[in-house]
Amino acid sequence: MNATKLRTLAITTGALAGLASPALAHLGSFTKADGYSLWVPSGAVNWCDVTYYNAGAWGVNSGGGSGPTPIAPDSGLWSLVSPVGGFFPSAAARNAAVGSAPPYPTVAPAGTIPAYIVGDHFPGRTGDNANLAVRNDTPAGTGSIQYDYALDTYDFGGPVPSSVTSGPVSMQFYFMPDPGTQPQPGRPARDKFVMSLKDSSGNTGLQWGYTDDNEIYWRDSSSNAWNYTGVYANIANWDGVRMDLDLTNDTFGIDYYNVNTNTWSNMVAAGTAMGSAMTNFTTVRWELADAVNVGVGGKNFFDDFSFAVPEPSSLVLLLGGLASLLRRRG
Repeated sequence: MNATKLRTLAITTGALAGLASPALAHLGSFTKADGYSLWVPSGAVNWCDVTYYNAGAWGVNSGGGSGPTPIAPDSGLWSLVSPVGGFFPSAAARNAAVGSAPPYPTVAPAGTIPAYIVGDHFPGRTGDNANLAVRNDTPAGTGSIQYDYALDTYDFGGPVPSSVTSGPVSMQFYFMPDPGTQPQPGRPARDKFVMSLKDSSGNTGLQWGYTDDNEIYWRDSSSNAWNYTGVYANIANWDGVRMDLDLTNDTFGIDYYNVNTNTWSNMVAAGTAMGSAMTNFTTVRWELADAVNVGVGGKNFFDDFSFAVPEPSSLVLLLGGLASLLRRRG
């Protein structure tokens, strides 16, 4: 192939790659390299909540760029969708103290509470001393915190999540819950943590989580009853979860990792029908109930997210066809 044709292929390749949305997001291990910081350059520590700075959108693993940089509340990859959260007990209190954009107060305003999601928090699962801490130490009746995280190309390793509409998609992570309450026979366990997998239209394909005594449960939609597994999460170390979605057939399966035995086992059979068909997988919703204050401030920790998605076959085939055409003409 001559130099002219090589230049043609390179230009076309760049143009095709440029069709993808900018790569912005990254869950990963919640280190500074992934775009997370426990301290931000805007005064009080309150503004390290993931909704107040460009969390996940800076660092060498997330496209580089400067950070942490304060942003307008909920304008980044993370957004608060409940009234309580972001260190405040209500939307009115948050709006009054925070306003619509930085600069934020340099001293924590009166009435702030420990209800937040922060990254770069200790301890880390893999020795990097960083994880994602989820906390809602509010009085019972205040309500759950709910945050949405928007997946993007760094999470999927290249493809834009909204463009992956068929085939298998897998998400794996590790977690360590707060100690929780002791099981009480005859008393229904209270919902504590819920993770929902959603598509770009807001459809929920499945939910996974654990009760206030840390029993793992799952269901295919928020309108159906929970399936209680009889498995209780390890409160002193990191258990793991792998969720396998089949976007072609709208089914899923869940595997569970027990750190005590160092083994993975199937928890939900592959081929289980989703509650709602998912066109794609673009959003992870995090929800933690109120009055979670056992252990280290009631903090629930998450770490080491990874994703597996189909190869961007259309782009590969197009580039392959172009290369073949140029070779024939060489």
